[in-house]
Amino acid sequence: MDLIAFATGLISLALIYGLLAVGLNLQFGFAGVINFGYVAFFAVGAFASALVTLPPPGSEAYLAASARYEIALGWPVWSGFLAAGLAGGLLALFIGAVSARLATHYLAVATFAMAEVVRSVLGNETWLTRGEFGISNVPQPLGDLFTPESYALFYLALIAVVVGVLFAALRHLGEAPFGRLLRAIKDDETSARTLGKRTARAKLRALAIGGAVAGIAGALWTHSLGVIHVGQFVPIVTFQVWLAMLLGGTGNHWGALAGAFALIAIREGTRFVGEIPGLDQIAAANPSFLPSLRFVLIGLLLIAVVRFFPGGLVPERRRRAPAASGAKAALPAPERIAPAGAPALEITDLRKSFGGLAAVDGASFAVRPGSITGLIGPNGAGKSTVMDLVSGVQTPDAGAVRVAGQEITGLPPEAIADRGLGRTFQTPRLYPTMTVWENLMVAGMPQRHETLRAGFLRAAARRQAEAEIAARAEAVLGELEMQSMRDERAETLSGGQRKLLSLGRLMMRRPPVMLLDEPAAGVNRRLATALFDRIAELNRQGTTFLIVEHEMQLVMRYCDHVIVMHQGRVLAEGAPDEIRADPAVIEAYLGGAVA
Repeated sequence: MDLIAFATGLISLALIYGLLAVGLNLQFGFAGVINFGYVAFFAVGAFASALVTLPPPGSEAYLAASARYEIALGWPVWSGFLAAGLAGGLLALFIGAVSARLATHYLAVATFAMAEVVRSVLGNETWLTRGEFGISNVPQPLGDLFTPESYALFYLALIAVVVGVLFAALRHLGEAPFGRLLRAIKDDETSARTLGKRTARAKLRALAIGGAVAGIAGALWTHSLGVIHVGQFVPIVTFQVWLAMLLGGTGNHWGALAGAFALIAIREGTRFVGEIPGLDQIAAANPSFLPSLRFVLIGLLLIAVVRFFPGGLVPERRRRAPAASGAKAALPAPERIAPAGAPALEITDLRKSFGGLAAVDGASFAVRPGSITGLIGPNGAGKSTVMDLVSGVQTPDAGAVRVAGQEITGLPPEAIADRGLGRTFQTPRLYPTMTVWENLMVAGMPQRHETLRAGFLRAAARRQAEAEIAARAEAVLGELEMQSMRDERAETLSGGQRKLLSLGRLMMRRPPVMLLDEPAAGVNRRLATALFDRIAELNRQGTTFLIVEHEMQLVMRYCDHVIVMHQGRVLAEGAPDEIRADPAVIEAYLGGAVA
């Protein structure tokens, strides 16, 4: 065996699989998109590059090769790589446009089905691809300038350059605000949408980039072999790429690349099992023995890797915030959105049912600008459902919601956030795998700096925006007394600290109207008081609050106006002292007569 040729082929294969794994890692490891049809992008890229570069039918090269295909352009090989990336990206855009809004498991099924459709089309349209027979004599770049032995080394160098350039670009993108946004979407897409993030658009971009990368990998593959046929692109290829990514470690492009090398080493290394003394006699008596043993060994080796490296061979590194610049940043003042005399928030005859249960049954109330309004009531009264309906997390069956006189009924959460409304959740919905610092940076970063264009072409503007948002994040950490936790993952915080961070994310945006759902629930008395003191300070600066809360001492101390809900309707509203003495409230909520 020629060891140099063997090693060259093995490294080339590992690099191509590494590029596939890095592209898939952007889709899943960053954006959380489960794509079980990844091989489709690989296939269309390979065929697109081959058909663009093959000699046109009827040409001398076509006749000399005795080829049998009906469409080819005869363009240079480099144009084939561009065509492959374009084909993979466009297919990903199409799949994303029709299925990206599906729930996670439905999206996985849809992508797998779409890949089978693509494979069926490529296999049946023999006039284009020759189906299972395939196409040979695919051009190899500068192949006539090298001997077969030296060409393998040249092509390995070409693969290494292409993979290196794309790897560096994707790694840069992963560290940019766009990559940070994708990680936030993976952790909690609903939370990101309530902060005004266009998550569907970001996921679609991640799908397209991953598809383009897989298409280019397909071009590298087909020009390396010189032949192409549909049988090369079976579903098992997708799951091998998944395995490579998971072996290396998700959310980390270095890990995806390392996982591909580990997978190829394990897969190809087991081919030598038959050379172990004594096994040849067993294999002679049972031809299926060696293939079966090989798969068993592969499985055992993979189990060992997962057992001893649960985070992958190259676990995602702990990200740290940059050193504090010392620059003092004033938090932005909330925008005055309500015209004179108009409520900051108004809901009219709001209704929402789940099956036969009316969670909100004709609720109507208004929140005046500059107030802290408490929304109280027994469990099941419909308070949190009202918060979901107002913020767009759920769509009302009937009724109207207005912010500063502008109707927002039925708008998606990101559109409602843009109109000046922010919210927190009863159970804090942070980005658990991201640090406190990153949670604040995602919340404060404007959408225009989280695009692909900003990641590559507007570096100066992006760096300036990063510095401004970083200074604001330092100010928020100071206000919340959380400077020592800036590099801690959100999942490690206590309940009270998570509530503080939830408020801190809204402070980064400073919407004029904030909805807080039980901010003191599960929080010790000291932290709860500190949290409400911060709310009172923000209110003095002009922010309007609607707060769902069960801690009556906090409601009576901090709220200007109190609304009581019972069985989906507004039971009473007024000043705290009036509500405390209202017999209907005492009966429905406080449980009896005043002591």
